[in-house]
Amino acid sequence: FRTPEEAIEKANNTVYGLSAGVWTDKGSRILEMVSRLKAGVVWANTFNRFDPTSPFGGYKDSGFGREGGMHGLHAYVRLEDR
Repeated sequence: FRTPEEAIEKANNTVYGLSAGVWTDKGSRILEMVSRLKAGVVWANTFNRFDPTSPFGGYKDSGFGREGGMHGLHAYVRLEDR
């Protein structure tokens, strides 16, 4: 990409949005890019790293629900009133 704006435009110009990554040595650029990317997960200087206590799942037309964290547990439990 020639500019950060071009990278953002290309990354967001899709019906999918499961994840994205930003690679830079400037913390301010990471924060700027993360706020503009339309993705469920945005990694900074790494990829495919997850905290199992955080919910993960689809964004836009990617995926079908959530896993991990409290959001992910709801698919596996049935709450009962006592």
